[in-house]
Amino acid sequence: MKREPKINLKLIPLAWPICIEGITGSLVNFADTFFLSRISDEVASSVGMLGAVLLIGYWVLPSFTSAGTSVAAQYIGAGKKDDVKPTYLANLLISVMSGILLSLFFFLASGRIGLWLGMSEIQNSYAQAYMEVIAVNFIFVGLRFSYASILASKTLTRYNMAATVVTNLLNVFLNWAFLYGFWIFPQMGIHGIALATVISYAAGFLILLPIVHLRLRINFYARKSWLKLKKVVLPILKIGIPSALEPFSYTFQNMIVSFLVIKFGVEAMSANTYVLRLIQLDLTVSWSLATAGQIIMSHYLGAGNWKEVDRSYWKAARYSMIFAAINLAVYTSFHGIFLGVFTTDPAVISAGFWILLICVFMEPIRSINIISGLALKTVGDGKFSVAISFIFMWGLIPVILLASKFGFGIIGLWVCLMLDETVRAFINIRRWRGERWRNKSVIFEEKSSEATEYC
Repeated sequence: MKREPKINLKLIPLAWPICIEGITGSLVNFADTFFLSRISDEVASSVGMLGAVLLIGYWVLPSFTSAGTSVAAQYIGAGKKDDVKPTYLANLLISVMSGILLSLFFFLASGRIGLWLGMSEIQNSYAQAYMEVIAVNFIFVGLRFSYASILASKTLTRYNMAATVVTNLLNVFLNWAFLYGFWIFPQMGIHGIALATVISYAAGFLILLPIVHLRLRINFYARKSWLKLKKVVLPILKIGIPSALEPFSYTFQNMIVSFLVIKFGVEAMSANTYVLRLIQLDLTVSWSLATAGQIIMSHYLGAGNWKEVDRSYWKAARYSMIFAAINLAVYTSFHGIFLGVFTTDPAVISAGFWILLICVFMEPIRSINIISGLALKTVGDGKFSVAISFIFMWGLIPVILLASKFGFGIIGLWVCLMLDETVRAFINIRRWRGERWRNKSVIFEEKSSEATEYC
């Protein structure tokens, strides 16, 4: 008889493998930026400004797969095991189809995206060289995160961590090999650094594949999994669409920010790119705590344990804020050392210091928004979170355009971003404390609709 893996619902034991996975995963962007900066600051910053566009794939796709994690975990918590595998299958199909569409779009638009952001012809040529290769990666992003979500729903996050550590060490090696030329690897410059990322994500998927199908014995060919697809797709979409729309709005906002930063010049572009790479650690920790909290809350939500749902939220929020405050204080105090990893330009380091100083106040607040947004979507109150995000993220665009017009520069732009995060954090906390999310679980709604059908 097959033995089911033990479910672990403790925050730190569940979060630290996700965190290690995220930290090593962020090495992809960090390593890309580091090796590109070996070519020049302009090359690194030009490719770095594409981050606003690439977030569509690197954030929206994982946000959607996390919806599948939440729904599967709620079914497990409710004891409805027959609905778990169909949820995995539906999540995989949605993510892969989305990844294929994104890859096609990015490839066809690779020669224009830099120009849309306001880059010069030479900067756009750097961006195009990277984009036309990295476009393929989003097929593997969809596959990899779909399989990772299966393991996460069963609290087996250590497998995701192990796969990410191995594949991202591979990415660092391939970055070096393709940039300088080594052994069988040709010297490919920007194309090679993008190709290293694609290969590493493909390797990550191939590592998770046998764990899911051989270790957990999950079979997608079972007829009943396909018959139940319609039933499980709706709960996934209920959480997934709000989960994807918020980062989509954030991505569009970031495109406007990138457009303005490019107008500020290469020094501002470089400082902005390098600071974003540094604060990736803070964002990763916040996301790992939010993801671990989502898994825990989903299990308790499926079991109807509201007290533990609330307790898990506050615990994740508290830990996330403390880490962000300490992390940014260290970065700011030793900014010369950290920014010196990428550049020796004193103007870039000076601009980076002021951005980091703003982040000392902004990042603990942003961590609350990450936790709150994912928590509200998990408990079925995603419409509120998305509405608030839409209002403020889109409403901030004319504010930052106006600040730019009056000459506040990149520092004024980051101050606007900090104020946006602050107001949204206050609103999200009030919403959670109001406890309107009780009984909004997609599982309970499903039960209610089934009961109505039989009445």
